[in-house]
Amino acid sequence: MTLKSILKIDIRNKRVLLRIDINSPVVDGKILDNPRFKASCETIKYLIKKGAKVAILAHQGRKGERDFLPLKEHSKLLSKYTGGKISYVDDLFGEKAIESIKNLKPKHAIMLANVRNYDDELLIKKKQNGYIQLCNKFDIFVNDAFSVSHREQGSIIIPPKFLPSYMGLSIQKEISALDKSKIGRQSTIYLLGGEKIKDYFPIFNNLKNKRNKIIASGVLANLLLVAKEFNLGYENKWLEEKGYIKLIPKLKSLCRKYKNQIILPVDFAIDDSGHRVEISLNGFPNGSKILDVGHESVRIFKKHFGKSKAIFMKGPLGFSEIDEFSYGTVEILKEISMISKNKKVFSLIGGGHLTTTISKYKIPDNFSHISLSGGALIAYISGEKLPGLEALKQK
Repeated sequence: MTLKSILKIDIRNKRVLLRIDINSPVVDGKILDNPRFKASCETIKYLIKKGAKVAILAHQGRKGERDFLPLKEHSKLLSKYTGGKISYVDDLFGEKAIESIKNLKPKHAIMLANVRNYDDELLIKKKQNGYIQLCNKFDIFVNDAFSVSHREQGSIIIPPKFLPSYMGLSIQKEISALDKSKIGRQSTIYLLGGEKIKDYFPIFNNLKNKRNKIIASGVLANLLLVAKEFNLGYENKWLEEKGYIKLIPKLKSLCRKYKNQIILPVDFAIDDSGHRVEISLNGFPNGSKILDVGHESVRIFKKHFGKSKAIFMKGPLGFSEIDEFSYGTVEILKEISMISKNKKVFSLIGGGHLTTTISKYKIPDNFSHISLSGGALIAYISGEKLPGLEALKQK
């Protein structure tokens, strides 16, 4: 994909509206530092160094959820990585924001309020006047939020209609790596875990290439097993409570269509009085929560790696944040790292959860590319058009 880069333009004294993604985990009401801050700061530092006046747009959580917080702490973390103060302005479209933008000086940056606090962001009732008026205060728009570019949201798709628009350094790096990758073009293993199931459906289209396979774990694996009429006990009830059961008809159809290309776990780990206990699939139904895949599943998964040219891994195989149930995720990451080092496969690791696991367990970073994106990454490698990137082509 060819998009215009900020590296090709003169931004001295220009007011730049920059959209980044620093959405972060929240523990006990506190924002946790994560690799997205450092990645976003590459573009911020570049803009500041070149003499731009920068106003930053970002989001945190969703309204009504516990992680929906202001961006004051985010501005402090960005300041830490840029080495200069990024002031927080608790406003987006009002007089306070407008005045702060007007007073911006070259080589300075401010952080505006959480965009998801405004109807204009979700285009509720097609509301977008706030962003239109905001764009009037700027010369250039830069999108450096690849991970939300698959969404039609105000801060992503409206500014490119009114301003010359460019991709930031993070997006440029991401697209360059993905376009050079072998994912989907040669025999590819898609190793999918975690809980964000709906994001994964586009990947099933890649199974039209008979050389490609999906290795499922986490909620996806449990749903596929239920679709194949296995009774997992507690997990069946949990899936129903969470509303996942409605996906079963679609998954049944996919199981029939691609039965030889979908690999599922054959054993699992549960907690028994504080101890890890592994149970084969034949030992279900069980009254406990599944917390990891077992040793035999890991052995089978590794065996399939030897037949692939590329591996895409998204999401943990279990509750890898708990040491006793990190085995599956850690072992698979170690294996992928090793065969990547030997140039046997192209490996693409997606999402912040796996990045955290790699860091925590000191797994050698031999991976071909680590992406901090989730749904947008899946959409891109599945050949879908991302509204945020398509919007950059408008001017």
